Amino acid sequence: MRRRVRMYRALSNPHLIGGCERTSFFALVGLCTMFGFFGGIAGGHWGNVVFAVVLFTAGKLALGRAAKADPQLREVAIQSHRYGKALFAVPSVKEFR
Repeated sequence: MRRRVRMYRALSNPHLIGGCERTSFFALVGLCTMFGFFGGIAGGHWGNVVFAVVLFTAGKLALGRAAKADPQLREVAIQSHRYGKALFAVPSVKEFR
């Protein structure tokens, strides 16, 4: 007899904001805010405001594509950088059968 377990989609789907990973998206917003507001509007340099808008648009597109490929790409990159060549993949149990 099979047992059914109710699973909510929110538990299995990645948490994305605007199609981008949350941490990377907020870093992009912070960077664009620094360029656009503090370096542009507050300083009177309107070229920095245009640069911030272009940076946000290009960054949003790049982060969206990266999230489509792998929603956990940032964590994977951090782990691979942290462990370098010392991280060995363990074969799954199915490969031994």
